[in-house]
Amino acid sequence: METTARDDMMKRMDFFIGNWNMEVIHPHIQPSPISGQTNFRWLDEKYVIQRTHINKSEFPDNTIIYDCNPDTGQYLMHYFDSRGVTRLYSMNLENGVWKWWRNTADFSPLKFQQRFTGEVDDTGKTIRSLLEKSDDGVNWERDFEVVYRKD
Repeated sequence: METTARDDMMKRMDFFIGNWNMEVIHPHIQPSPISGQTNFRWLDEKYVIQRTHINKSEFPDNTIIYDCNPDTGQYLMHYFDSRGVTRLYSMNLENGVWKWWRNTADFSPLKFQQRFTGEVDDTGKTIRSLLEKSDDGVNWERDFEVVYRKD
């Protein structure tokens, strides 16, 4: 069976597949790291689904479904959480850097913009990331950090 450009893009997400422990550093909520877990699985061999639980009630459980657009070279993250919030994020994954962002309203109003940058180590088993937010799209502030470690 011939592979498509979409298949090739989704295959780049293979290293995510499996269980990851998370360490959330959020100084506004708690000075010490907060633990959590996330796992990535293939869904119908065409999509990747991620389910996350962080061991602190201020963080909602969430599910993300990943897809891609080979014409633009970007991925789409469709986010759902336990509060009933649904959002769409744009994403890319290049040269060991995982980025995603949201700067337009979609299923929920855009009260603030978000961007995420994660650096994947050479083993593909640790990702150090920073989530930032902005009220105006110009001035960004650190929201929190997450370190992912694959089991």
